[in-house]
Amino acid sequence: MCAQRKAYPRPSSWSRSLPWLGAGAGVAVVVVGAFWWGLGRPSRSSATADPRDPAMVRLMADSVALGQEFARIAGTRQPTDADLQQLQKAIDFQNEWMRATASTDPEQERRLQDLQAMYDSAWLRTVVARSQAAEAAGRERLAAGQHAEGVARLREAVDLQRLLNQHQSGTGRDLPRETMLAQEIERLEAEPISAELASQLVEAEKLRDARQAPAALAAYHHAHELQLRLNREFSRTQFSNLAMLETIEGEIATLDSAALLAEVMDLSGQAAEAQSRGQSSDTVAALFAQAAAVQQRLNTEFPRSRHVSTERVDTLEVARQTELSSGPARRVAQLDREVAMALRVNQLAGVLEKVKEGAVLSDAIATRLPRSRRIDPEQRVRFNYLWLQRDELSPLLASLAGAFRVIPGSSASLQRTEVSQRLYRQIMQTNPSRQAGDELPVESVSAPDAVEFCRRLAWVLGRPVRLPSEGEFRAALGRVPEGDELAAQAWGVERSQDKPRAVGAGAVNSAGYADLLGNVAEWLAPDSAEADQAPVAGGSYAEPTTDLAKVPVVKRSRLERARTIGFRVVAE
Repeated sequence: MCAQRKAYPRPSSWSRSLPWLGAGAGVAVVVVGAFWWGLGRPSRSSATADPRDPAMVRLMADSVALGQEFARIAGTRQPTDADLQQLQKAIDFQNEWMRATASTDPEQERRLQDLQAMYDSAWLRTVVARSQAAEAAGRERLAAGQHAEGVARLREAVDLQRLLNQHQSGTGRDLPRETMLAQEIERLEAEPISAELASQLVEAEKLRDARQAPAALAAYHHAHELQLRLNREFSRTQFSNLAMLETIEGEIATLDSAALLAEVMDLSGQAAEAQSRGQSSDTVAALFAQAAAVQQRLNTEFPRSRHVSTERVDTLEVARQTELSSGPARRVAQLDREVAMALRVNQLAGVLEKVKEGAVLSDAIATRLPRSRRIDPEQRVRFNYLWLQRDELSPLLASLAGAFRVIPGSSASLQRTEVSQRLYRQIMQTNPSRQAGDELPVESVSAPDAVEFCRRLAWVLGRPVRLPSEGEFRAALGRVPEGDELAAQAWGVERSQDKPRAVGAGAVNSAGYADLLGNVAEWLAPDSAEADQAPVAGGSYAEPTTDLAKVPVVKRSRLERARTIGFRVVAE
Protein backbone atom coordinates (compact mmCIF):
# COMPACT_ATOMS: atom_id res chain seq x y z
CA MET A 1 0.00 0.00 0.00
CA CYS A 2 1.37 3.41 -0.91
CA ALA A 3 2.44 5.79 1.85
CA GLN A 4 0.13 8.75 2.48
CA ARG A 5 1.07 11.75 0.24
CA LYS A 6 2.24 14.80 2.22
CA ALA A 7 1.82 18.44 1.04
CA TYR A 8 5.00 20.51 1.30
CA PRO A 9 5.04 24.31 1.41
CA ARG A 10 6.33 26.17 -1.58
CA PRO A 11 8.24 29.46 -1.22
CA SER A 12 5.85 32.13 -0.06
CA SER A 13 3.90 33.70 -2.90
CA TRP A 14 4.79 37.28 -1.82
CA SER A 15 8.52 36.52 -2.19
CA ARG A 16 8.03 35.40 -5.78
CA SER A 17 5.75 38.29 -6.67
CA LEU A 18 7.75 41.19 -5.21
CA PRO A 19 9.31 43.74 -7.56
CA TRP A 20 13.09 43.63 -7.99
CA LEU A 21 14.14 47.21 -8.21
CA GLY A 22 12.48 48.03 -11.09
CA ALA A 23 12.02 44.80 -10.33
CA GLY A 24 8.76 43.40 -11.63
CA ALA A 25 10.72 42.17 -14.64
CA GLY A 26 12.92 39.99 -12.45
CA VAL A 27 9.90 38.41 -10.83
CA ALA A 28 8.37 37.78 -14.23
CA VAL A 29 11.50 35.93 -15.28
CA VAL A 30 11.22 33.69 -12.22
CA VAL A 31 7.56 32.90 -12.77
CA VAL A 32 7.75 32.42 -16.54
CA GLY A 33 10.98 30.40 -16.26
CA ALA A 34 9.43 28.13 -13.70
CA PHE A 35 6.40 27.71 -15.92
CA TRP A 36 8.44 26.70 -18.96
CA TRP A 37 10.70 24.55 -16.83
CA GLY A 38 7.64 22.73 -15.61
CA LEU A 39 6.36 22.26 -19.14
CA GLY A 40 9.68 20.75 -20.19
CA ARG A 41 9.54 18.04 -17.52
CA PRO A 42 7.70 14.83 -18.11
CA SER A 43 4.26 14.52 -16.59
CA ARG A 44 4.04 12.32 -13.54
CA SER A 45 1.54 9.68 -12.75
CA SER A 46 -0.24 9.53 -9.45
CA ALA A 47 2.16 6.72 -8.39
CA THR A 48 4.89 7.50 -5.87
CA ALA A 49 8.33 7.76 -7.44
CA ASP A 50 11.29 5.81 -6.10
CA PRO A 51 13.96 8.14 -4.67
CA ARG A 52 16.51 5.92 -6.46
CA ASP A 53 14.88 6.56 -9.81
CA PRO A 54 17.49 8.27 -12.03
CA ALA A 55 15.12 11.18 -12.66
CA MET A 56 14.66 11.67 -8.91
CA VAL A 57 18.39 11.40 -8.33
CA ARG A 58 19.06 14.05 -11.00
CA LEU A 59 16.32 16.29 -9.56
CA MET A 60 17.87 16.11 -6.10
CA ALA A 61 21.37 16.61 -7.49
CA ASP A 62 20.26 19.71 -9.41
CA SER A 63 18.63 21.16 -6.29
CA VAL A 64 21.72 20.49 -4.18
CA ALA A 65 24.06 21.94 -6.79
CA LEU A 66 22.00 25.10 -7.22
CA GLY A 67 21.79 25.60 -3.46
CA GLN A 68 25.52 25.12 -2.97
CA GLU A 69 26.32 27.50 -5.83
CA PHE A 70 24.08 30.18 -4.33
CA ALA A 71 25.69 29.74 -0.92
CA ARG A 72 29.12 30.18 -2.53
CA ILE A 73 28.02 33.34 -4.35
CA ALA A 74 26.37 34.81 -1.24
CA GLY A 75 29.65 34.39 0.61
CA THR A 76 31.56 36.48 -1.92
CA ARG A 77 29.18 39.15 -3.18
CA GLN A 78 25.65 40.54 -3.13
CA PRO A 79 23.37 38.08 -4.99
CA THR A 80 21.73 39.35 -8.16
CA ASP A 81 18.24 38.75 -9.48
CA ALA A 82 19.61 35.92 -11.63
CA ASP A 83 21.22 34.36 -8.57
CA LEU A 84 17.94 34.50 -6.69
CA GLN A 85 16.18 32.90 -9.65
CA GLN A 86 18.63 29.99 -9.52
CA LEU A 87 18.02 29.60 -5.80
CA GLN A 88 14.30 29.59 -6.49
CA LYS A 89 14.89 26.70 -8.90
CA ALA A 90 16.68 24.80 -6.14
CA ILE A 91 13.62 25.30 -3.93
CA ASP A 92 11.27 24.24 -6.70
CA PHE A 93 13.36 21.08 -7.43
CA GLN A 94 13.39 20.19 -3.73
CA ASN A 95 9.63 20.64 -3.54
CA GLU A 96 9.12 18.57 -6.70
CA TRP A 97 11.31 15.76 -5.36
CA MET A 98 9.44 15.64 -2.05
CA ARG A 99 6.03 15.63 -3.70
CA ALA A 100 7.02 12.99 -6.22
CA THR A 101 8.55 10.67 -3.64
CA ALA A 102 6.06 11.49 -0.88
CA SER A 103 9.09 11.81 1.34
CA THR A 104 8.66 12.21 5.08
CA ASP A 105 12.39 12.41 5.69
CA PRO A 106 12.98 15.14 8.35
CA GLU A 107 16.37 15.88 6.84
CA GLN A 108 14.79 16.71 3.48
CA GLU A 109 12.19 18.87 5.19
CA ARG A 110 14.97 20.76 7.01
CA ARG A 111 16.83 21.16 3.71
CA LEU A 112 13.73 22.70 2.11
CA GLN A 113 13.33 25.05 5.07
CA ASP A 114 17.01 26.00 4.89
CA LEU A 115 16.70 26.80 1.19
CA GLN A 116 13.66 28.94 1.84
CA ALA A 117 15.38 30.72 4.74
CA MET A 118 18.42 31.33 2.53
CA TYR A 119 16.17 32.77 -0.16
CA ASP A 120 14.31 35.06 2.25
CA SER A 121 17.51 36.28 3.90
CA ALA A 122 19.16 37.03 0.58
CA TRP A 123 16.03 38.70 -0.72
CA LEU A 124 15.75 40.92 2.36
CA ARG A 125 19.39 41.97 2.15
CA THR A 126 18.93 42.73 -1.53
CA VAL A 127 15.84 44.84 -0.89
CA VAL A 128 17.62 46.79 1.89
CA ALA A 129 20.56 47.49 -0.39
CA ARG A 130 18.43 48.48 -3.31
CA SER A 131 16.20 50.74 -1.20
CA GLN A 132 19.27 52.55 0.08
CA ALA A 133 20.71 52.76 -3.42
CA ALA A 134 17.44 54.15 -4.76
CA GLU A 135 17.41 56.81 -2.03
CA ALA A 136 21.00 57.82 -2.77
CA ALA A 137 20.29 57.97 -6.51
CA GLY A 138 17.17 60.04 -5.86
CA ARG A 139 19.08 62.59 -3.80
CA GLU A 140 21.78 62.85 -6.46
CA ARG A 141 19.17 63.60 -9.11
CA LEU A 142 17.47 66.16 -6.92
CA ALA A 143 20.79 67.88 -6.30
CA ALA A 144 21.35 67.93 -10.07
CA GLY A 145 17.99 69.61 -10.60
CA GLN A 146 16.31 66.50 -12.00
CA HIS A 147 13.23 66.89 -9.84
CA ALA A 148 10.90 64.31 -11.43
CA GLU A 149 13.60 61.63 -11.69
CA GLY A 150 14.71 62.26 -8.11
CA VAL A 151 11.19 61.95 -6.75
CA ALA A 152 10.67 58.73 -8.73
CA ARG A 153 13.77 57.12 -7.20
CA LEU A 154 12.78 58.20 -3.70
CA ARG A 155 9.36 56.71 -4.28
CA GLU A 156 11.06 53.45 -5.31
CA ALA A 157 13.08 53.57 -2.10
CA VAL A 158 10.02 54.09 0.10
CA ASP A 159 8.08 51.32 -1.68
CA LEU A 160 10.90 48.87 -0.96
CA GLN A 161 11.14 50.05 2.64
CA ARG A 162 7.41 49.51 3.01
CA LEU A 163 7.84 45.87 1.85
CA LEU A 164 10.58 45.39 4.42
CA ASN A 165 8.41 46.86 7.16
CA GLN A 166 5.59 44.47 6.27
CA HIS A 167 7.82 41.34 6.29
CA GLN A 168 7.27 39.09 9.27
CA SER A 169 10.97 38.53 9.94
CA GLY A 170 11.58 42.13 10.95
CA THR A 171 14.88 42.21 9.06
CA GLY A 172 15.47 45.66 7.58
CA ARG A 173 12.38 47.07 9.30
CA ASP A 174 12.63 50.87 9.71
CA LEU A 175 9.27 52.56 10.19
CA PRO A 176 10.75 56.05 10.85
CA ARG A 177 12.62 55.85 7.53
CA GLU A 178 9.43 54.96 5.67
CA THR A 179 7.62 57.89 7.31
CA MET A 180 10.50 60.28 6.64
CA LEU A 181 10.76 59.31 2.98
CA ALA A 182 7.00 59.48 2.47
CA GLN A 183 6.83 62.96 3.98
CA GLU A 184 9.81 64.13 1.96
CA ILE A 185 8.24 62.83 -1.26
CA GLU A 186 5.00 64.58 -0.35
CA ARG A 187 6.89 67.81 0.25
CA LEU A 188 8.85 67.51 -3.00
CA GLU A 189 5.69 66.85 -4.98
CA ALA A 190 3.99 69.83 -3.34
CA GLU A 191 6.83 72.31 -3.94
CA PRO A 192 6.15 72.92 -7.66
CA ILE A 193 2.46 73.41 -6.93
CA SER A 194 3.31 75.85 -4.15
CA ALA A 195 5.66 77.76 -6.46
CA GLU A 196 2.96 78.00 -9.10
CA LEU A 197 0.52 79.18 -6.43
CA ALA A 198 2.89 81.96 -5.33
CA SER A 199 3.32 83.07 -8.94
CA GLN A 200 -0.43 83.11 -9.48
CA LEU A 201 -0.99 85.21 -6.38
CA VAL A 202 1.60 87.79 -7.46
CA GLU A 203 0.00 87.99 -10.89
CA ALA A 204 -3.50 88.22 -9.40
CA GLU A 205 -2.49 91.10 -7.12
CA LYS A 206 -0.92 93.01 -10.03
CA LEU A 207 -4.06 92.59 -12.10
CA ARG A 208 -6.26 93.57 -9.17
CA ASP A 209 -4.24 96.72 -8.50
CA ALA A 210 -4.38 97.54 -12.23
CA ARG A 211 -8.20 97.26 -11.98
CA GLN A 212 -8.28 94.41 -14.49
CA ALA A 213 -11.00 92.61 -12.58
CA PRO A 214 -11.84 89.72 -14.98
CA ALA A 215 -8.19 88.72 -15.40
CA ALA A 216 -7.52 89.11 -11.68
CA LEU A 217 -10.56 86.98 -10.88
CA ALA A 218 -9.34 84.21 -13.21
CA ALA A 219 -5.90 84.28 -11.59
CA TYR A 220 -7.40 84.08 -8.10
CA HIS A 221 -9.62 81.16 -9.12
CA HIS A 222 -6.55 79.29 -10.43
CA ALA A 223 -4.72 80.06 -7.19
CA HIS A 224 -7.73 78.79 -5.25
CA GLU A 225 -7.64 75.48 -7.12
CA LEU A 226 -3.92 75.10 -6.41
CA GLN A 227 -4.29 75.84 -2.70
CA LEU A 228 -7.28 73.51 -2.49
CA ARG A 229 -5.18 70.74 -4.05
CA LEU A 230 -2.33 71.38 -1.62
CA ASN A 231 -4.73 71.21 1.32
CA ARG A 232 -6.38 68.04 0.06
CA GLU A 233 -3.44 66.04 -1.32
CA PHE A 234 -0.56 67.34 0.80
CA SER A 235 -2.19 68.00 4.14
CA ARG A 236 0.89 66.90 6.12
CA THR A 237 3.19 69.47 4.51
CA GLN A 238 3.80 73.10 5.36
CA PHE A 239 2.12 74.01 2.08
CA SER A 240 -1.32 73.08 3.42
CA ASN A 241 -2.76 76.42 4.52
CA LEU A 242 -6.41 76.93 5.43
CA ALA A 243 -5.81 80.60 6.21
CA MET A 244 -4.41 81.21 2.73
CA LEU A 245 -7.40 79.44 1.20
CA GLU A 246 -9.72 81.74 3.13
CA THR A 247 -7.68 84.77 2.06
CA ILE A 248 -7.95 83.79 -1.60
CA GLU A 249 -11.68 83.18 -1.20
CA GLY A 250 -11.91 86.64 0.35
CA GLU A 251 -10.18 88.21 -2.66
CA ILE A 252 -12.50 86.36 -5.03
CA ALA A 253 -15.53 87.49 -3.03
CA THR A 254 -14.19 91.06 -2.98
CA LEU A 255 -13.88 91.12 -6.77
CA ASP A 256 -17.26 89.45 -7.23
CA SER A 257 -18.92 92.02 -4.96
CA ALA A 258 -17.30 95.09 -6.52
CA ALA A 259 -20.35 95.83 -8.67
CA LEU A 260 -22.64 95.85 -5.63
CA LEU A 261 -20.28 98.17 -3.78
CA ALA A 262 -20.30 100.53 -6.75
CA GLU A 263 -24.10 100.52 -6.61
CA VAL A 264 -24.01 101.36 -2.90
CA MET A 265 -21.66 104.28 -3.53
CA ASP A 266 -23.78 105.54 -6.42
CA LEU A 267 -26.99 105.49 -4.38
CA SER A 268 -25.26 107.20 -1.46
CA GLY A 269 -24.00 109.88 -3.82
CA GLN A 270 -27.48 110.38 -5.24
CA ALA A 271 -28.84 110.80 -1.71
CA ALA A 272 -26.21 113.41 -0.84
CA GLU A 273 -26.91 115.29 -4.06
CA ALA A 274 -30.65 115.21 -3.40
CA GLN A 275 -29.99 116.67 0.05
CA SER A 276 -27.87 119.48 -1.37
CA ARG A 277 -30.64 120.33 -3.86
CA GLY A 278 -33.21 120.51 -1.09
CA GLN A 279 -35.32 117.64 -2.34
CA SER A 280 -37.92 116.13 -0.03
CA SER A 281 -36.85 114.15 3.00
CA ASP A 282 -38.82 111.17 1.72
CA THR A 283 -36.84 111.15 -1.54
CA VAL A 284 -33.49 111.42 0.23
CA ALA A 285 -34.43 108.80 2.83
CA ALA A 286 -35.55 106.37 0.11
CA LEU A 287 -32.15 106.63 -1.60
CA PHE A 288 -30.35 105.96 1.69
CA ALA A 289 -32.64 102.96 2.28
CA GLN A 290 -31.86 101.54 -1.17
CA ALA A 291 -28.13 101.93 -0.56
CA ALA A 292 -28.43 100.15 2.81
CA ALA A 293 -30.41 97.30 1.22
CA VAL A 294 -27.75 96.77 -1.47
CA GLN A 295 -25.00 96.80 1.15
CA GLN A 296 -26.92 94.27 3.22
CA ARG A 297 -27.27 92.07 0.14
CA LEU A 298 -23.51 92.32 -0.40
CA ASN A 299 -22.90 91.33 3.23
CA THR A 300 -25.17 88.30 2.88
CA GLU A 301 -24.07 87.01 -0.53
CA PHE A 302 -20.34 87.67 -0.14
CA PRO A 303 -19.56 87.28 3.58
CA ARG A 304 -15.80 86.97 2.94
CA SER A 305 -15.54 90.09 0.81
CA ARG A 306 -13.47 92.98 2.10
CA HIS A 307 -16.40 95.16 1.08
CA VAL A 308 -18.60 93.60 3.78
CA SER A 309 -19.53 96.33 6.22
CA THR A 310 -22.20 96.27 8.86
CA GLU A 311 -20.90 99.69 9.84
CA ARG A 312 -21.86 101.05 6.40
CA VAL A 313 -25.35 99.57 6.75
CA ASP A 314 -25.64 101.25 10.14
CA THR A 315 -24.34 104.56 8.80
CA LEU A 316 -26.82 104.54 5.93
CA GLU A 317 -29.69 103.69 8.28
CA VAL A 318 -28.66 106.52 10.60
CA ALA A 319 -28.59 108.86 7.59
CA ARG A 320 -32.07 107.69 6.55
CA GLN A 321 -33.57 108.22 9.99
CA THR A 322 -31.78 111.54 10.41
CA GLU A 323 -33.22 112.78 7.13
CA LEU A 324 -36.75 111.69 8.01
CA SER A 325 -36.50 113.39 11.40
CA SER A 326 -35.04 116.66 10.08
CA GLY A 327 -38.38 118.45 9.71
CA PRO A 328 -39.83 117.44 13.08
CA ALA A 329 -36.45 118.05 14.77
CA ARG A 330 -36.31 121.61 13.42
CA ARG A 331 -39.79 122.22 14.78
CA VAL A 332 -38.80 120.85 18.20
CA ALA A 333 -35.73 123.11 18.28
CA GLN A 334 -37.87 126.13 17.42
CA LEU A 335 -40.37 125.26 20.16
CA ASP A 336 -37.52 124.82 22.62
CA ARG A 337 -36.22 128.33 21.93
CA GLU A 338 -39.67 129.88 22.16
CA VAL A 339 -40.51 128.13 25.43
CA ALA A 340 -37.20 129.10 27.03
CA MET A 341 -37.64 132.74 25.97
CA ALA A 342 -41.17 132.87 27.37
CA LEU A 343 -40.16 131.29 30.68
CA ARG A 344 -37.21 133.65 31.01
CA VAL A 345 -39.51 136.68 30.94
CA ASN A 346 -42.34 134.89 32.78
CA GLN A 347 -44.76 135.17 29.85
CA LEU A 348 -46.73 131.92 30.09
CA ALA A 349 -49.44 132.59 27.54
CA GLY A 350 -49.37 129.78 24.99
CA VAL A 351 -46.32 128.15 26.61
CA LEU A 352 -48.05 124.97 27.72
CA GLU A 353 -49.33 124.27 24.21
CA LYS A 354 -45.79 124.58 22.89
CA VAL A 355 -44.44 122.41 25.70
CA LYS A 356 -46.98 119.71 24.87
CA GLU A 357 -46.22 119.87 21.15
CA GLY A 358 -42.47 119.67 21.83
CA ALA A 359 -42.91 116.69 24.17
CA VAL A 360 -45.09 114.82 21.67
CA LEU A 361 -42.76 115.50 18.73
CA SER A 362 -39.55 114.66 20.58
CA ASP A 363 -41.07 111.42 21.89
CA ALA A 364 -42.24 110.50 18.38
CA ILE A 365 -38.78 111.07 16.90
CA ALA A 366 -37.10 109.00 19.62
CA THR A 367 -39.64 106.18 19.24
CA ARG A 368 -39.98 105.95 15.46
CA LEU A 369 -36.50 107.09 14.45
CA PRO A 370 -34.31 106.13 17.41
CA ARG A 371 -31.03 106.28 15.46
CA SER A 372 -31.46 109.80 14.14
CA ARG A 373 -28.55 112.13 14.82
CA ARG A 374 -31.07 114.90 15.38
CA ILE A 375 -32.34 113.39 18.61
CA ASP A 376 -31.46 115.64 21.54
CA PRO A 377 -31.99 113.56 24.72
CA GLU A 378 -31.64 116.62 26.95
CA GLN A 379 -34.24 118.47 24.91
CA ARG A 380 -36.66 115.54 25.11
CA VAL A 381 -36.24 115.22 28.89
CA ARG A 382 -36.68 118.98 29.25
CA PHE A 383 -40.00 119.04 27.37
CA ASN A 384 -41.34 116.04 29.28
CA TYR A 385 -40.26 117.54 32.61
CA LEU A 386 -41.96 120.85 31.85
CA TRP A 387 -45.10 119.03 30.73
CA LEU A 388 -45.18 117.06 33.98
CA GLN A 389 -44.72 120.38 35.88
CA ARG A 390 -47.32 122.20 33.81
CA ASP A 391 -49.58 122.87 36.81
CA GLU A 392 -46.67 124.13 38.93
CA LEU A 393 -44.95 126.39 36.43
CA SER A 394 -46.90 129.52 37.22
CA PRO A 395 -46.61 129.21 41.05
CA LEU A 396 -42.95 128.31 40.73
CA LEU A 397 -42.10 131.32 38.62
CA ALA A 398 -44.08 133.54 40.95
CA SER A 399 -42.19 132.24 44.00
CA LEU A 400 -38.88 132.85 42.26
CA ALA A 401 -39.62 136.44 41.37
CA GLY A 402 -37.07 138.59 43.18
CA ALA A 403 -35.20 135.50 44.43
CA PHE A 404 -31.93 136.52 42.75
CA ARG A 405 -29.61 139.50 43.04
CA VAL A 406 -26.85 140.48 40.65
CA ILE A 407 -23.44 139.55 42.02
CA PRO A 408 -21.28 142.65 42.49
CA GLY A 409 -18.92 142.97 39.56
CA SER A 410 -20.73 140.29 37.51
CA SER A 411 -23.65 139.90 35.13
CA ALA A 412 -24.77 136.67 36.82
CA SER A 413 -27.29 136.62 39.64
CA LEU A 414 -26.96 134.70 42.92
CA GLN A 415 -29.95 133.42 44.87
CA ARG A 416 -30.64 135.69 47.87
CA THR A 417 -31.12 132.76 50.23
CA GLU A 418 -30.18 129.16 50.45
CA VAL A 419 -32.48 126.74 48.58
CA SER A 420 -35.46 125.93 50.79
CA GLN A 421 -36.87 122.47 51.25
CA ARG A 422 -40.12 123.65 49.63
CA LEU A 423 -38.34 124.77 46.45
CA TYR A 424 -36.17 121.65 46.35
CA ARG A 425 -39.21 119.40 46.62
CA GLN A 426 -41.06 121.35 43.91
CA ILE A 427 -38.16 120.95 41.49
CA MET A 428 -36.89 117.47 42.41
CA GLN A 429 -40.09 115.80 43.66
CA THR A 430 -38.25 114.64 46.79
CA ASN A 431 -36.81 116.04 50.03
CA PRO A 432 -33.75 114.33 51.55
CA SER A 433 -33.49 116.68 54.55
CA ARG A 434 -33.18 115.12 58.00
CA GLN A 435 -34.55 118.25 59.74
CA ALA A 436 -37.81 118.78 57.89
CA GLY A 437 -39.45 122.15 57.34
CA ASP A 438 -40.62 123.82 54.14
CA GLU A 439 -38.82 127.08 54.90
CA LEU A 440 -35.70 125.48 56.31
CA PRO A 441 -32.73 125.14 53.98
CA VAL A 442 -32.51 121.81 52.20
CA GLU A 443 -29.65 119.68 53.53
CA SER A 444 -28.30 116.15 53.31
CA VAL A 445 -27.74 116.72 49.58
CA SER A 446 -24.61 115.74 47.66
CA ALA A 447 -22.87 117.93 45.10
CA PRO A 448 -24.36 115.85 42.21
CA ASP A 449 -27.82 116.36 43.78
CA ALA A 450 -27.24 120.12 43.74
CA VAL A 451 -26.05 120.01 40.12
CA GLU A 452 -29.16 118.09 39.07
CA PHE A 453 -31.32 120.68 40.85
CA CYS A 454 -29.58 123.39 38.84
CA ARG A 455 -30.26 121.47 35.61
CA ARG A 456 -33.99 121.23 36.29
CA LEU A 457 -34.37 124.76 37.62
CA ALA A 458 -32.73 125.99 34.42
CA TRP A 459 -35.56 124.36 32.43
CA VAL A 460 -38.11 126.22 34.55
CA LEU A 461 -36.34 129.58 34.34
CA GLY A 462 -35.41 129.27 30.67
CA ARG A 463 -31.78 130.19 31.33
CA PRO A 464 -28.61 128.51 32.63
CA VAL A 465 -28.43 127.77 36.35
CA ARG A 466 -25.35 126.48 38.19
CA LEU A 467 -23.53 126.38 41.52
CA PRO A 468 -21.53 129.52 42.33
CA SER A 469 -17.76 129.61 42.20
CA GLU A 470 -15.73 130.54 45.27
CA GLY A 471 -15.00 133.92 43.69
CA GLU A 472 -18.69 134.62 43.18
CA PHE A 473 -19.43 133.56 46.76
CA ARG A 474 -16.79 135.95 48.15
CA ALA A 475 -17.97 138.76 45.84
CA ALA A 476 -21.50 138.35 47.17
CA LEU A 477 -20.21 138.31 50.77
CA GLY A 478 -18.14 141.45 50.28
CA ARG A 479 -16.67 142.81 53.51
CA VAL A 480 -16.76 140.27 56.33
CA PRO A 481 -19.10 141.63 59.02
CA GLU A 482 -17.89 142.19 62.57
CA GLY A 483 -19.37 142.55 66.02
CA ASP A 484 -23.14 143.05 66.15
CA GLU A 485 -23.34 142.99 62.37
CA LEU A 486 -21.70 139.57 62.35
CA ALA A 487 -24.01 138.34 65.09
CA ALA A 488 -27.06 139.53 63.13
CA GLN A 489 -26.00 137.94 59.86
CA ALA A 490 -24.25 134.74 60.93
CA TRP A 491 -26.12 131.75 62.37
CA GLY A 492 -23.59 129.82 64.44
CA VAL A 493 -23.58 127.33 67.24
CA GLU A 494 -23.98 129.99 69.96
CA ARG A 495 -27.60 130.64 68.96
CA SER A 496 -28.64 127.77 66.75
CA GLN A 497 -29.17 125.11 69.39
CA ASP A 498 -27.77 122.80 66.74
CA LYS A 499 -30.62 123.56 64.32
CA PRO A 500 -30.85 125.51 61.08
CA ARG A 501 -33.20 128.49 60.78
CA ALA A 502 -35.61 129.37 58.00
CA VAL A 503 -34.00 130.71 54.87
CA GLY A 504 -33.83 134.51 54.87
CA ALA A 505 -34.73 134.73 58.56
CA GLY A 506 -31.51 136.52 59.43
CA ALA A 507 -30.26 139.94 58.46
CA VAL A 508 -29.03 140.43 54.91
CA ASN A 509 -25.64 141.89 54.07
CA SER A 510 -25.05 145.08 52.13
CA ALA A 511 -25.49 143.25 48.80
CA GLY A 512 -28.84 141.81 49.87
CA TYR A 513 -27.84 138.17 50.56
CA ALA A 514 -28.80 136.20 53.68
CA ASP A 515 -27.00 133.40 55.53
CA LEU A 516 -23.76 133.47 53.53
CA LEU A 517 -22.16 132.71 56.90
CA GLY A 518 -23.66 129.90 58.97
CA ASN A 519 -27.07 128.24 58.87
CA VAL A 520 -25.95 125.52 56.38
CA ALA A 521 -22.65 125.36 54.58
CA GLU A 522 -23.02 125.66 50.81
CA TRP A 523 -21.73 123.55 47.92
CA LEU A 524 -19.67 125.50 45.39
CA ALA A 525 -18.79 124.52 41.85
CA PRO A 526 -15.95 121.95 41.83
CA ASP A 527 -12.70 122.67 40.02
CA SER A 528 -13.65 120.09 37.37
CA ALA A 529 -16.54 117.75 36.66
CA GLU A 530 -14.28 114.74 37.30
CA ALA A 531 -13.08 115.96 40.71
CA ASP A 532 -13.77 113.65 43.64
CA GLN A 533 -14.11 116.61 45.99
CA ALA A 534 -15.91 119.94 45.86
CA PRO A 535 -15.60 123.07 48.00
CA VAL A 536 -18.09 123.86 50.75
CA ALA A 537 -18.22 127.53 51.87
CA GLY A 538 -19.57 129.69 54.69
CA GLY A 539 -19.70 127.21 57.55
CA SER A 540 -22.85 126.00 59.32
CA TYR A 541 -25.01 126.34 62.42
CA ALA A 542 -22.78 123.74 64.10
CA GLU A 543 -19.68 126.02 64.08
CA PRO A 544 -18.65 128.93 66.34
CA THR A 545 -19.30 132.41 64.97
CA THR A 546 -15.62 133.21 65.31
CA ASP A 547 -14.90 130.41 62.84
CA LEU A 548 -17.64 131.65 60.52
CA ALA A 549 -15.98 135.07 60.45
CA LYS A 550 -12.97 133.42 58.83
CA VAL A 551 -15.20 132.52 55.83
CA PRO A 552 -14.28 128.85 55.87
CA VAL A 553 -13.98 127.06 52.51
CA VAL A 554 -13.19 123.36 52.83
CA LYS A 555 -13.07 120.42 50.41
CA ARG A 556 -15.52 117.60 50.99
CA SER A 557 -16.36 114.46 49.08
CA ARG A 558 -18.81 115.32 46.30
CA LEU A 559 -20.94 112.37 47.40
CA GLU A 560 -21.23 113.45 51.03
CA ARG A 561 -24.75 114.12 52.30
CA ALA A 562 -24.26 115.95 55.59
CA ARG A 563 -27.12 117.48 57.59
CA THR A 564 -25.10 120.71 57.76
CA ILE A 565 -24.60 121.17 53.99
CA GLY A 566 -27.04 122.78 51.54
CA PHE A 567 -26.56 125.18 48.62
CA ARG A 568 -27.76 128.21 46.67
CA VAL A 569 -27.57 128.74 42.90
CA VAL A 570 -26.50 131.23 40.25
CA ALA A 571 -28.73 132.14 37.29
CA GLU A 572 -27.09 133.59 34.20
